[in-house]
Amino acid sequence: MFRSVTVVCAALAWPAWAGEFAPGGNGGALARSFALPALGNPGVLPRDHAETGLTLDITNEYVNEGSCAAECVTLDGETTRLRLSHRRGLGGGWDFSFELPLLERGGRLFDGWIQDWHDWFGLPTAGREQVDNGRYRFHYERAGVVLLDETQGGSGLGDAALAVGRGLGRLSVLRAMVKLPTGDAEALGGGNAGGALWLEQALPLPRGWGAYLALGASVNERGAVLPDLQNRGIVFGGIGLLAPLTPAVRLTAQLQGHSRL
Repeated sequence: MFRSVTVVCAALAWPAWAGEFAPGGNGGALARSFALPALGNPGVLPRDHAETGLTLDITNEYVNEGSCAAECVTLDGETTRLRLSHRRGLGGGWDFSFELPLLERGGRLFDGWIQDWHDWFGLPTAGREQVDNGRYRFHYERAGVVLLDETQGGSGLGDAALAVGRGLGRLSVLRAMVKLPTGDAEALGGGNAGGALWLEQALPLPRGWGAYLALGASVNERGAVLPDLQNRGIVFGGIGLLAPLTPAVRLTAQLQGHSRL
């Protein structure tokens, strides 16, 4: 089994939500078959309060491992994801949200910049410099049998998501999400259903600061990409910290992870 490491190269969010975290998570191509919610909302909105957001993130991934005589994998590409989200308070300690992602799959923007970064700091490149910048290739082969070979980028919808949250006191919320198969499975856009249940806990900090812990699990329909290798059930979690630098500038740090996909 192979491992995949993804790097989120840029994240821009509008508007700048007061006291909240911009949505993050695993943006890798093979992760789109799994219900992995955006974490960092450990509270529910009051009745008739609403938030609408537009988030842009860019994920650049590169993995090249193994021998194709036994098992080999190449994950080389870049995805720009534009997410439209809306959340509304329903009253009684409940809120509702939805998210719709638009995906642009290619490999142009950050390849050269990442190679320069590795050169500047003397970091290992895992062979990035041996392939052309801008290449898009997702290939998996085992015992001479090609199980995945996607070399064409493109654009389209990803999987939409609907979620509800139930407040459990002032600092906790239990959330449930359904992932809808609106993406194109053959183009690594998801295309399968899934669901997730998770708990988010805010940490008591001074005014203007923020922090959360989250833990949950999801169950997923087998997707079209490497279905025999997919783990249908996974667990995930995260931690985040928000620090006010000035009244208008906030610094956030988040660490999120999940079990083997």
